[in-house]
Amino acid sequence: MTATLDLSPLLPLEGGFNLRDMGGYPTVDGRTVRRGLLYRSGVMSYLTEADERYLASLSIATVCDLRRGGERKRHPSSWCERAGVFYWTRDYTESSGVLGELLRGTLADAAAVRAKMLHLYTELLVDHAPSYRFLFERLAGGQVPLLFNCSAGKDRTGVAAALILSMLGVPRETVLDDYLLTNRFADFSRLFDASRGGYDQYEAVDPDVLRPLLAADADYLDAMYDSLDRDHGGLDAYLLTIGVDREAQRIIRERLLD
Repeated sequence: MTATLDLSPLLPLEGGFNLRDMGGYPTVDGRTVRRGLLYRSGVMSYLTEADERYLASLSIATVCDLRRGGERKRHPSSWCERAGVFYWTRDYTESSGVLGELLRGTLADAAAVRAKMLHLYTELLVDHAPSYRFLFERLAGGQVPLLFNCSAGKDRTGVAAALILSMLGVPRETVLDDYLLTNRFADFSRLFDASRGGYDQYEAVDPDVLRPLLAADADYLDAMYDSLDRDHGGLDAYLLTIGVDREAQRIIRERLLD
């Protein structure tokens, strides 16, 4: 583990799930990602009133919820309305990144689950391109601070974070460090607490089979980068396909970097 890990701290929230500031990371050209402008998170339905007051103090301008409709209904991010934060969602049918969907069918062992996860990270770039496009649009338009989330804050959110940090010029090894922080900060025992509802299907699953599903694995993110190069022509070409041209990238860098 490198020193960069402590540059993206978990926010001091009682009911937060993997909610952290992405600021503080150095870029290859000697700049630094500004703190207080980019946040990534998992589910936010467990926030306390004190947590909501804390988040309101951050003056967050945009929340982009990458979850599917059913996930949002089970675990609503209702604090956004109370705080008057612009809250964006997208209805879609693709199942990539939805943890419960990955448990459907027969998963013989942990190796089968891990293979499924490796493939998932190539699908996310395609299935969630409209969401990633909107994230970059908001960043280019200056609607920051911006927070984006999914359920665990790991897969859909992890790819979004990797795309943004890579575009800003953060070295790949540091992007990986940020991704792997989920293993340190995501308490899945809280997420799967039956009293909270919505995750009962995990109770009957062998923990060894479940482990690759819940892990932030360096090989998963590598699979995304490999697909980015192999299937999309690299980061710049991919960003162009979702409407993020070089001028938009320049504007975002100026907004987010010191």
